[in-house]
Amino acid sequence: MTRGFTLVEMLLVVIVGMILAGVMVPNTPSLDDQVIVADANILAADLEFAQARAIATGQSHRVIFDVRKNTYSVESPPGNVLDQPLSRKPWVRDLTAGRGTGIVAVSFAGKSAVIFDQAGTPDDGGTVDLAAGAFQAEIEVVAVTGDVLLTLP
Repeated sequence: MTRGFTLVEMLLVVIVGMILAGVMVPNTPSLDDQVIVADANILAADLEFAQARAIATGQSHRVIFDVRKNTYSVESPPGNVLDQPLSRKPWVRDLTAGRGTGIVAVSFAGKSAVIFDQAGTPDDGGTVDLAAGAFQAEIEVVAVTGDVLLTLP
């Protein structure tokens, strides 16, 4: 004769499972922190690439931000959007596309763009603030050197 589980044993397993789920679910981290880190790193890399390309080509490059649309583009000369090196598509990044990052603020001496001259020097230093959920990141372009600094949560 085979012995099955009693109703009390089954209820006990279900209750223990619910208690464990109740403890574990609130402690699972959101992906917002990972999204903001990834998007901030991409933006910092794009700024550094625009600066390096300005030096290599001897042409000024501009990175222009649209806070309302949560996008930025890379142009050279200013006014002509470049193609991305790998995809060969126009270099316009939409930070909200599938990820939910938003551009909170952009300030390059009151402008929403930074221009790197032929020597890689920015016309003005400034910052770009990003947010995803409760997490924020700041990308700073240092005025004289053009160094790109990243401050994460």
